[in-house]
Amino acid sequence: MTKSKSKTYTTSELADKFNISVVSASRFIVKHNFVPVKTGNHNAKYYSEAVYQQMKKHYQNKPKTTVKQSHTVTKDDIIEQLKNRINEQSATIELLKEQLTIKDKQIATANRIADQAQQLDLTTHKQQKIPEQISNEHTESNKHGFWWRFTH
Repeated sequence: MTKSKSKTYTTSELADKFNISVVSASRFIVKHNFVPVKTGNHNAKYYSEAVYQQMKKHYQNKPKTTVKQSHTVTKDDIIEQLKNRINEQSATIELLKEQLTIKDKQIATANRIADQAQQLDLTTHKQQKIPEQISNEHTESNKHGFWWRFTH
């Protein structure tokens, strides 16, 4: 009894058969989780007739667009696109200027608050030192007795 061989296809052969790119064929294979039947030279993956039939069914229903639509670009079109880009960038610049003005005001306010906090801190430290100085003078006077203070 002879063993019948079924036709196998590489990814590039499948792509050629359906007039698609190899990348599109690879994506189709990965999307449908097809497993290669065998691996040949240079890690070439061979897929069965069933994969070919699935791809044939899928790409048979796809509309074929062999005619490329081309639009000739004129200088006027380019100029119009550039004008539109300039207008968009001008609007962006104005927005950024407004934001910069707002940020400058916020920084000025933050600096003013920091200055006030520093002044308050300095005032608090001065007020704390005054009672300390008074208490130090009082303790120094208690170090010497009455007669020493009286004679000096």
